[in-house]
Amino acid sequence: MSTSTRTGTRRADAATDQHRPLAWAVLATAVLQVVAPVVTINGPGASPGSGSGAELLITPVGWAFSIWGVIYTLAIVQAVSALASSGVRVSRRFQVDQVVLYLAAVLWILMAALDSSTLTFLALAVMFGAAVDGVLTLARTGVEPRRHGLLTRAAFGLFAGWVSAAFFLNLSTALVGWGVVEADQVGWQLVVVAAATLTLAALVLRTRLVAYAAAGLWALMGIIVTGASEDTTAVVVAGAIAAVVLAGTAVVALRGASTPHAH
Repeated sequence: MSTSTRTGTRRADAATDQHRPLAWAVLATAVLQVVAPVVTINGPGASPGSGSGAELLITPVGWAFSIWGVIYTLAIVQAVSALASSGVRVSRRFQVDQVVLYLAAVLWILMAALDSSTLTFLALAVMFGAAVDGVLTLARTGVEPRRHGLLTRAAFGLFAGWVSAAFFLNLSTALVGWGVVEADQVGWQLVVVAAATLTLAALVLRTRLVAYAAAGLWALMGIIVTGASEDTTAVVVAGAIAAVVLAGTAVVALRGASTPHAH
């Protein structure tokens, strides 16, 4: 690839003046995902990620899902800030990722009302794809001005981190629904926890998003509490090890971010 081609690619990826219609779409979908659980055809629905289907040994304790209140609030605040702040520069690809993530969250709520682990998993898979692409785009291009950028990293990082953890939970409930595994077997669920932790750790190293790591640690805390309440020692130990690994990865990533590079 020529130097001019590489330069053109970097310019295409770089943050530009935000696309106002997309910014309004981000706000509209951020609000829609808050309203959707109230208006499902079967009455008030759950927020995405709770895992439609069988309760697993690695399902976080119920109160852990209260994080959705923080996630929804930050998503709306970030969207309002994008419209109210002057000189906002953000990748249009990132704005599209936000819209797709929020719309897929609405889709998850609608599919959960149908009590289908397969459909909810597919909706969560779309959310996961948009979340991962969003954090990678955010890390690569950044957001200006700085104050709005910090808010964006916190809001989207927390959302993406929780969705990344929820993806593995919804995959697990789908596997149970398909008859591939049993919900009371611990071995395969420990493998899921390990896979989720490695995925989260890799993205923390790549993006250096503190909020992304924080959401993953919150999910692991919820899993540890579930394991303790169910007296499942293996789950408690696996969750604790995973939490140490993820926290350690976050520390390494942050140290790397603060270390000046030699020129």
